[in-house]
Amino acid sequence: MPKEFLSFLAEVAPLNETIQTDFLHKLKLIRVPQGKILLSEGEICDKLWFIKAGLARGCYHIDRGAGRTDEVTEWFARENDFFHAFESFVNEVPSREFIETLEASTLIYITRADLYYLYAKYPEVCNLGRIIAERHWLLHKEKLREMRLHSAGERLDIFHRQSRDLFLRVPQKYIASYLGISENYVSKLKARF
Repeated sequence: MPKEFLSFLAEVAPLNETIQTDFLHKLKLIRVPQGKILLSEGEICDKLWFIKAGLARGCYHIDRGAGRTDEVTEWFARENDFFHAFESFVNEVPSREFIETLEASTLIYITRADLYYLYAKYPEVCNLGRIIAERHWLLHKEKLREMRLHSAGERLDIFHRQSRDLFLRVPQKYIASYLGISENYVSKLKARF
């Protein structure tokens, strides 16, 4: 299965056989159940994950005072997506978010130490990482733009159009949290679809 992952990477940027072999030795494959916490708040994220099959989300807690805490979903990752707690991974600091699986998942990961070793050894891997990071940054910017420019109903319509599979797979409360709207409102709007 990690060989399929390397084929996926080769579609982004070509890697020669030596690099692929080195990469393959650094990858780990695991299967985890639904609801598995892959990273807890306060832990340092030392893995870059890739989803072969399944679904995960990244979220954090907001203290609203008086003992009330809200959970905010920041992102979803599904098949062929990379994920990690970005700030924690890059700066090696305790994470402010946690990561959990929303479905039983088959995951491939590489540790930060192994990835940075490959970055240092092979400029091609560093270039590959840059391309993937740029693509994720553009997706993040688009989400921010949508959140600022569109009403709650429009945000849900966009999410439904662009991520129909997530719309069907993700529990309603997490969609509401992700879009910054109430779960009741999501329920009412979902009834239209």
